[in-house]
Amino acid sequence: MSKILRNKVFALLVGFVLVLMLSYALAISKTIQMRKEYHALEKEQQQYNNLSQQLLLLHKKEAYLDSILQSLNLDNTSIENNLLRVVNQEAERNHLKVINFDPPHVHEMAGTQSKTFNFVLRGTFIDILKAVHSIEMQSSFGEVVHLNLVKQKNYRTGQDFLEATVFIQKLE
Repeated sequence: MSKILRNKVFALLVGFVLVLMLSYALAISKTIQMRKEYHALEKEQQQYNNLSQQLLLLHKKEAYLDSILQSLNLDNTSIENNLLRVVNQEAERNHLKVINFDPPHVHEMAGTQSKTFNFVLRGTFIDILKAVHSIEMQSSFGEVVHLNLVKQKNYRTGQDFLEATVFIQKLE
């Protein structure tokens, strides 16, 4: 090959490489940058479109959790006040009398704290069982660890009645 042809080929290759570098600097790099920006905006738009669905799901979840809290009868923060309120509701619903409601006995052993609530109900056997079952199953106050039923007689009126001493224990 002649020297002139080699110089022309070399100049053509150098010119081609320069044109590639120049076209990358002017057009291709901006296109790649715009493509990345386009994908980022597309993701943002998808998130924005899913926002209404997520908001709807959050409202449903909030309603579900509110219904759970309502079923557990947790309106304020004091467990003792909540238990007293629930015991009074069940006593009214089952025609019982709340005779005694003692403050909780707190016992701590091996890092576990247990609170034992003690109250006394007066009424019929079936009504007492309904109330105790409802208090234990439909609320989160703990489990019934002791139920003492005592039949007593009121000598003034001559009537018999049943008193139930209930111990509910909650582990914390």
